[in-house]
Parts: sequence; C-alpha cells; structure tokens
Amino acid sequence: MTDIDSQAMRALGARLLTQELIVYPVRHHSPGCAWQLRRLIDERAPSVVLVEGPRSFTSLIPLLTHVEARMPLAVYTYAVRKAGAGQQDDGADEWRRAAYYPFCDYSPELVALRAAAERGIPARFIDLEFCEQCLIEDAAAVAEQAGDEDHDADDGDDARQEDVQIMPAADADRAQSLLDERHYRRSRHLQALAEQLGCRDHEELWEHLFEATAQERDPAAYLTDVATYCMLARSDCSARELGADGTLQREAEMAWHLRQALAEREPGQGPVLAVVGGFHAVVLPDLVAGEHKRPAISRTTIDDEASALIRYSFDRLDRLNGYSAGMTSPAWHQSLWEGLLKAGRLAAGNAARVRREAGLIALFDIAETLRKRHGLALPVPALSAAYEQMLRLAQLRGRSMPIRDDVLDAITSCFIKGDADADGLLVRQIAQQYFGGYAMGRVPPGAGTPPLVRDFEYRARLQRLKLDDSQPRRAVLEIYRRPAHRITSRLFHGLVLLGVPFAMRTAGPDFVAGIGLDRLQEHWEYAHSAATEAALVEASMYGVTVPLAVANRFSTRLDALRANGQASDARAAAAMLSQACVLGLHDHLPRVIGVLREAIAADAAFDSLAAAAGAIGLLWESREPLEARDVDELPMVLQAAYERAIYLGGELRGVQGDGATAIDALSRLRELLVSEAGHDLDAALYWAMVGLLQQTHPLAALRGACAGLRYRSGLLDEGALGAMLQGHLDGMLDPRDAVGFLRGLLQTARESAWQQPAILETLDGLLQRWDEAVFVASLPELRLAFANMTPKETDRIAEAVAQRHGLASLGRLIDYEFDEADLQSHLSVSQALRDVLRGDGLEAWGAG
Repeated sequence: MTDIDSQAMRALGARLLTQELIVYPVRHHSPGCAWQLRRLIDERAPSVVLVEGPRSFTSLIPLLTHVEARMPLAVYTYAVRKAGAGQQDDGADEWRRAAYYPFCDYSPELVALRAAAERGIPARFIDLEFCEQCLIEDAAAVAEQAGDEDHDADDGDDARQEDVQIMPAADADRAQSLLDERHYRRSRHLQALAEQLGCRDHEELWEHLFEATAQERDPAAYLTDVATYCMLARSDCSARELGADGTLQREAEMAWHLRQALAEREPGQGPVLAVVGGFHAVVLPDLVAGEHKRPAISRTTIDDEASALIRYSFDRLDRLNGYSAGMTSPAWHQSLWEGLLKAGRLAAGNAARVRREAGLIALFDIAETLRKRHGLALPVPALSAAYEQMLRLAQLRGRSMPIRDDVLDAITSCFIKGDADADGLLVRQIAQQYFGGYAMGRVPPGAGTPPLVRDFEYRARLQRLKLDDSQPRRAVLEIYRRPAHRITSRLFHGLVLLGVPFAMRTAGPDFVAGIGLDRLQEHWEYAHSAATEAALVEASMYGVTVPLAVANRFSTRLDALRANGQASDARAAAAMLSQACVLGLHDHLPRVIGVLREAIAADAAFDSLAAAAGAIGLLWESREPLEARDVDELPMVLQAAYERAIYLGGELRGVQGDGATAIDALSRLRELLVSEAGHDLDAALYWAMVGLLQQTHPLAALRGACAGLRYRSGLLDEGALGAMLQGHLDGMLDPRDAVGFLRGLLQTARESAWQQPAILETLDGLLQRWDEAVFVASLPELRLAFANMTPKETDRIAEAVAQRHGLASLGRLIDYEFDEADLQSHLSVSQALRDVLRGDGLEAWGAG
C-alpha cells in the first residue's frame, strides 16, 4: 500500500493524467466530476473512451447517446446459473441475480459517452460481465466457508472477517447496483476527515470538497484531489475483502482493456481516456504498467444472461444510491447541472449564483407543497429567513456557496414551527421527496422489445385486454363458468407474483387466503403503463415468456420457503399449494405436495396444522375453477394434516394470551368436518379431543369454546350448558377467567345468546346479584365477549332480554341529548348522594 502523503498523491495524479493515458477517477452520478471530465475531453481530444461497465453494454451505447433518449435510464442485466452446474465441491444451486446500471444527465460515464458520440470518438465498456462478477463472488463465498487461506492479504495484514461482503442466498433475487460505492460509506479515514471538517457523513464531505467548487478548480488539481479521496477509502480495505467481492479481478480486466487500447493507439493520436470509479482508478496505472494476466472465468455454468435499456426514475435511483451506489438526491443535482448548462459553460464565479438560485427555488417549491397539499402556513418572512440561514450556514461551515445539507438545515430550522415529531416529520419528508425527485426517463426508438414484454403483449391481446393507453379499466372474470376467463385470471395473478404493476384484484374469491369463496366472479382493475414494461424487463431474469417466468419465480419462492427455516410451516406450505393452482402451475404440484407432506410431519403448531388442513379442504372443494381435478393425492394429504392436528390438539397446553388462535383452529377443523372435503374424515377423533379439552384445559375461554362446539353439534344439552356457565360466573374465579368461559362460548356458539333462555336467565340473574365492584371488574371481559356480535345479533339479544322483563324492547340504547361530560357529572352527583346516605345509615334508600 502506497503511503498517502502529498508527494505520493501528486505522483499518482501525474500517472493518472499522461499524454498517452488518462485514467479519470469519478464518483458515480457526480455533477462535479462530470463537469471537469467534459472540460478535459474538450482540452485533450482523446482517441478512445473506455468506461467502467460490463463489456456487453457496448452495444447499448448508440441508444444511450440517442438524441431522443431522456434520462434517467438504466441498463438492467441479469444472469441465471444452472442447478448443479458447479464443481463437485462448489455446492452451488441454481440462482438468478440481477443488477442495474443507472444513468443521469450528470453521470460522468454518460457525459463521456455523449462527448465521444458528438466527436465521433470510439467508445466501449471494459468491465467484467455481470455473470462473471457473480461467479467470482460465489467462488469467494465457497472458499470462505471452507476456510481457504488463499484469500488472506498479501501484505500480511490481518483480514477483517466482518468486512467481507458476500451476497447471501436469500438476497440472490434482489437487484443490486453495478455502481457499488459502499467502500466510501464504510471508510474510517473518510469518517475521520468528515468529523474534522464538521461534516455529518461522506456524502456531505464529498459535496463540500468536490461539488461546491468543481467549476472553479484546475482540472489536474481536481483529479489529484479526487484520487486522494478515493485512496483514503481504499486504504481501509484488505486484499481479502477486495478479492472476495471481485474488485481485484475487475480491475485486472479493466487494466487489460487499457493495455489493448494503448497498443492500438497510433502515434500522434489523443490519449486513451478511461472513465472509472475512483476506487479502481487509483490502482489502474500500476496494473497497466505491470504484466497482470486477464482473468479467465469460465461461464459454462451460466444458463441465461441478457441486458436491456429500461426507463428509470429519480425516486428509484435515490433508493438504489442510498443502498450502495452513487450520490443521493438526484433531483437536486439535476437542477444544479441544468443551471450550469443554462449559464453557458460557466466562467469562474457563476457557480455560486447557480447554487444560490437552486437553493432558493428549493425553498419556494417545498414551501408551496406544504401550503397547498398539507395546509401548513409558511409566510414570506419564514422563506426569507430560511434563505438567509442557508447562506449563513454555508459561510459558517467554510463554504463559498451552499450545498444540499445547508438547504435542508435551513428548512428544518425555519419551516418547522410545531411539534418536531408531527410537523417536523412532514416537513422533512416533503424536503427529502423534493431532493430525490420523481422524474422518469424515456427509452429512444430502436431500443427493441425484450421477449418477455412481447410475450405479455401477445397474451394480453389474446385475452382481449386493452394495452393501447394507460386508461384504467375493469375486468369481471367468470372463473367458474368460462375457461378463457380462468386463463386471464392466471395471467393477472402471475403478473402480481412477478411484481408487475398491471392488474389489481378488487373483489372476488381469494383461494390462497380462503376469503370470499362464496363469490363466483373475480373483479380486477388493470392499466398498462411505462412502469408495466419496465417491471416486465426486470422480470426477464425468470424467463422469456410469462408462464416460464411465473413458474421460475414460484420455484424461487418455494426454495426460499425451505431456505428461510419455514420447511416445517404447514400453513405456509399449504398456501403455496393453493397459489400454485391459482397460477395454473399444475405441473409443479407434485413438488409442492412433497414439501407440504414434509411440513405436516415436522410442524408442531396446532393452529398451523389446522389452517393447513382447512386450506387443503378448500382447495379440494375449489378444484373446478382451479382445474385441480386430477390431483389425486389431495385427500391423502388432507387426512395426514387432519390427523396430525388432532394429535397436537389433544396435547394442547400452555396456550398463550386469550386462546383466540387455538379457538379459531378448533372452529376451522369443525368447518372442515361439515364440508364436502371432510366427509371421509373421522369426526369421532375431533369430538374426543374437544371433549377432553373442555374438561381438562386450564384456560376458561378455551373450555367455553369447546362447550359451544359440542352444544352446536347436539353433544351438550341446554341445561348442562347453562350449569357450566353459572358455575364459572358464580364461582370463585377472578373476573377474567369467569367471563372468559362466556367469551369462548359466544365465539363458537353465538346464536345461543338469544336462542337459549337458560343462558340469558343465568346472565340476567348474575348481573342482578353482582354488586358494582364485581360488575366493573367483569365489564372489560363482558365487552370482549359480545364484541364480535353483529349489530343485528346485538338487537336480537336486546329483544330477548326485554321480553324477559315484560317489555317490547329496551328502547333507545343511545341518548343523544346528553354528551359524555353530562354523563360524568350526573354519575359524580349520584356517587356523592350515595356517600351521604351511607353516612346517615340510609343506604337502602339508594338501592334499586
């Protein structure tokens, strides 16, 4: 590692900027770097422009630089590794990984490509392919697990294990960024420098050092300073870490391309210009001068890979950058970039005016949003004070012009007048949205249509769906009667699984959740938009047709179910079985049923097994619309889930909370037994379990629920039920346990509250005998006991109570002539009167 001192850094700057080769270090999406780079291209007229990025992206350069292309755009790339394709000790399963390479107008890489296109200069990308980078990370992960010592640092430094970042298997499907800059965020040197200069993080540090004054700096000095910044970050990384994440191999690949370009350069031509991330740039001169070999990476295990140019948006870019790559707040930097261009390739001194104007516009726009959309009063003096504070903060912090954090701090200080957690949260949220932005790019003509997009359009039009505009439309699908509508339903459900924003179900049966199964139609709203196409491109890593992509995505979720420790979750496995039928993936059912069988055998949760049995039963009854008629194994799987649930229910102890989960499971099994699917199940097993729980379980609510189930089935008569209820309510139990029996009873036999006189008689008598203290103590549980009653059921109970007391009705239950304050006042007077009567020995006068 080279010592980081001024002399060494000046020498590095000289090696980066020569007559033959310019290695230009950039931060991705840095307007300052882009501005200086454009000046350098004007001055040096390079013979070729090389850009960090996968080699195959070169074919997309004409589209990126097309006059009709509107940023932000992104190259979406994916790779698929075949299952069992690794070496014998590799242990690699099939994976699908994807990444983005975003571009903004102010991205240095795009500025270089556009400048090259304007001048007719050849340009190409020079990095490893995305699949090659993934394979390197896989190999490093395997070596790490095996304790391979070959990844130790060559200089003898102890590699820090916690610094090695390998993508876990669970994250393999999440698209990442190819412009990874996490090393800057984690650098201890940059953190120390930020603290020394009064900056909160490396983002503020970078804008303080390199954005605010970029237009006024000498290009060579600016390049050297950027290289120093990047060298500080690199000094915190071990060789082991850089090898594990593929950094060293990527740099060797880029160095090879630079040597090739230098060899092809004719005498007298301009220099070879390489635009790469500063983290890599600082070592490339030495690598080019050496004889390092080009990485040899076998791609035989890669089953599929592709790239496409897609529309992108500032809000997505801001989230992606905030995670790992590039500068955040793209709308803020876009406004600065446009201001610089509008000022006409600025002369010294104009940059400060552009930044002041951008800050003032931000203050006005944010204030306008807060006024119009949220009704927050922000007078002109508050705006004036915020602008003044923005300028003063920049001056106080040693800056000649304001940066983003100065504007944000001024907003926080001058716009938040109320509670910091209410108005303050709103103001900060609106400000962050403003600086992030929502602008969306446009792909130029000739970009082509990816296969998955074409397949979707073909299938959608075959189902007579309208794709010609973005107008929202409705679709009502007769899934029980019309096979064509079932195909449309599967298409919609498949797109939902893929995360494609096209259709949303608004009503109808939900066969996975078991809701609304009495409905015969599915109601959907759908609309085609640019976001639909972008999401389809992103889903291309799962397949080139919609059915293939849906099948692969479903398989990935099934694998994740097992990898995430849910292999013993029978409820989740049963839901996956139902979803497979909803999606039309009937050829996947044998595998899902195998997973479900394993889960049933391993799951030890009574409620999970009951839910699984209920879901399997619902699937059996819904086999017509789901076309699951030929799944012969379902009855056997249902039998296994049912018997396992009965076994666990018989051992049900230690129920947590109010027992609602266990009660729901008991009710679900009861519903299963009375359904068509449960016709062949042994009901005697269930009733033996319920009877045992009623007699022995310590939780009163569960005993009451079991009593209600037996009463509804004729196994318990009215007299016995009334005696049980009276025994609980009139015994020595505390109010929670006493009324808990009633609550459990009404959960499973709610009609008994108005159909059986014995229950009302018991309750009525107890309420008359209870004194106020007992009643108040029992009131919360009484409310819970009747909380699930519908208004109509509550009226029926009220009528039954009124008839017991010789009344036609209880009258109006809510008196709107008095408010809460009146009621409390009258209650206080009543209590005071009772106290006076008690003091005079006249308590009987206040009775009744």
